[in-house]
Amino acid sequence: MKAIIPTLSLSFLMLMTLAPGKDPDWRKLVPLESTRADVERLLGPSKETYLADYTLEEGNLSVIYSSGPCGPDRTGGWNVPKDVVVSLSFSPKQKKRISALKLSPKKFRKVVDDHVGGVLYYINDEEGITYEVQRGRVDVVYYEPAGRYEHLYCGDPSAEKKLPRNKLKQ
Repeated sequence: MKAIIPTLSLSFLMLMTLAPGKDPDWRKLVPLESTRADVERLLGPSKETYLADYTLEEGNLSVIYSSGPCGPDRTGGWNVPKDVVVSLSFSPKQKKRISALKLSPKKFRKVVDDHVGGVLYYINDEEGITYEVQRGRVDVVYYEPAGRYEHLYCGDPSAEKKLPRNKLKQ
């Protein structure tokens, strides 16, 4: 009986390593907290300097890194060291209906894109999450710095609240 338990445990571990893998939990990455090293440890290296794209089983993930702290000639960006994650965007393969997310209107504001017909944004500035919606389905989810980091923005963040920062012309 004592020999059976270790054998079963070893068999279970072997099955777990042969089972089809899930995507790494990239949701652990947090804008202005995570670094390129964190991303590469989780998803692998990228040859790109400031933008890394990853194709995952569940969709496509783009990671934007800081080019460095604010300077006198710089507007926009974040006052953080080089290679800190400043935003992530995720485009799921399976597009969920926005109604399935049951977003609280107290937490998310709805913005109509004036430049692209039929596109809506549901924006939560406090948490730094934006859902881009087309035809009632979530097309892209943007993860940007939470409101508590606003003081690190190079420029006036309150003047740029209409659309997610990564959709603004810089």
